[in-house]
Amino acid sequence: EEFIMGVSKYGIKVSTSDQYDVLHRHALYLIIRMMCYDDGLGAGKSLLALKTTDASNEDYSLWVYQCNSLEQAQAVCKVLSTAFDSVLTSEKP
Repeated sequence: EEFIMGVSKYGIKVSTSDQYDVLHRHALYLIIRMMCYDDGLGAGKSLLALKTTDASNEDYSLWVYQCNSLEQAQAVCKVLSTAFDSVLTSEKP
């Protein structure tokens, strides 16, 4: 199923291609790890993997999304990495 992935300072929202239904939401503070890699099948597709936790930090989930290219997957990782860096390096008043 095709989807649209929106990345913001709040996290990731995965919607249907018509943006009518939200399939998943991944809050930024619940994302533990992310990575992108080639699927190894030679089709030019890349995978974006997210490890998330729940609000109580008791359960973990692994989410894997197929992207059209490695550049697309890397772009999502870069935006999320920038968001994490921004939060971690910001000064508290």
